[in-house]
Amino acid sequence: MGPALIELKGVTKTFTLESGREFSALSKIDLTLREGEVLALLGPSGSGKSTCLRLMCGLYEATSGDVLARGQKLEAVNRDVAMVFQAFALLPWESVYRNIALALNPLNLNEDDQHERVKRAIDVVGLEGFEEAYPRELSGGMKQRVGLARAMAMQRPILFLDEPFSALDVLTSETLRQEILRIYVSRKTSIRSMLLVTHNIQEAVTMADRILVLGSNPGHIRAEFLNAIPYPRNEEAPNFKELVTRIHSSITESYMPDVPEETVPARPSEAKLRPEILPNVPMIEVVGLVELIHSHEDRVDLFSLSEELGYDFGHTLYLVKAAELLDLVDTPKQRVILTPDGIEFATADINMRKRMMHQALGRLNIVKIATDLLKESGIVRLPVADLTAQIQALLPTENAEHIVASLIGWGRFAEYFGYNDDTKTIYLDVGQEVQQ
Repeated sequence: MGPALIELKGVTKTFTLESGREFSALSKIDLTLREGEVLALLGPSGSGKSTCLRLMCGLYEATSGDVLARGQKLEAVNRDVAMVFQAFALLPWESVYRNIALALNPLNLNEDDQHERVKRAIDVVGLEGFEEAYPRELSGGMKQRVGLARAMAMQRPILFLDEPFSALDVLTSETLRQEILRIYVSRKTSIRSMLLVTHNIQEAVTMADRILVLGSNPGHIRAEFLNAIPYPRNEEAPNFKELVTRIHSSITESYMPDVPEETVPARPSEAKLRPEILPNVPMIEVVGLVELIHSHEDRVDLFSLSEELGYDFGHTLYLVKAAELLDLVDTPKQRVILTPDGIEFATADINMRKRMMHQALGRLNIVKIATDLLKESGIVRLPVADLTAQIQALLPTENAEHIVASLIGWGRFAEYFGYNDDTKTIYLDVGQEVQQ
């Protein structure tokens, strides 16, 4: 490996909530990205992956510790970095060519240089013939190719990939993943190092030379895995599977520990300041998960469960975490076991299941927060945007829209909350639709 391009040294990041209380997102992070490597940050939601990325970009300032770029303290936006986002981030009224060229405006290039950069990037990612197309004409994979071309046109030595394949289907993801690796390995572009933020273990092992597994509450580096498997990597090879299994175990221990971490009891005035992070999974999938485990005599190996469901391991973890939040399963070691409530739920009719979920939701802080806000409104109804803003203030590093979407979906199943999509409002379900 070459010299250090970006370093986090003893970095801590805290955010101040509207209440004045501080929330710690990262604790004592030591991390180095070197020239000539692909580094993956892997971990569950809330582990601080994206916060690390923003610190390394210069978009956040560290609360304590040092962020270095080429050995110097980073005090502005990191000019060595180009980024491919999870969302396509394209202007719908601009063509493919213009969407790429607009990213070069701050560089003050002359017209010929700008044109040369854009055409070269379009050629490298295989967008020839689509220069005049608009985003509405493109598939998801083609839209992400535009995002990749835009980043490459910047001609920066470091490429940041912030879950760039999560919005794509499996086949498109695999194709684009291999294209990016081909571009990187060819050394025909300016890219010399890549940082990948992902929750997909196979993706990390396919792409990265080094994988850091992050734990949460607050975010910290839990484990490091070196990956010396030569490119191209075969997912069916024994060494690939062995590394995936080791990382599986590390993430499971981080996300669903057998022994809960000790926490300082909150003062009564702060008891509701930390809502649960609801996994972004639909209740119907949680129901299916419980039924599947029940069909396996109420217990199943976590890895086998993921294979049988056909989901990536990250999504399976979110499903299991959702069931655990609702007291339907326990997760000792690598097993998922139905609780007595889970067994009763699996064998109950739909009305009993709704009653059980109603009771389970009522025990969650986030449901209590939402209920209090609805009652305070005077009409037990609230714009979803207002509730989202409140949750975002309490969980500043999380995707509040996803959390609220889960809250609504779970609440509707349990007849706890109602939702009107015309007015984009959430309301307490009191047995009948609230009058408009």
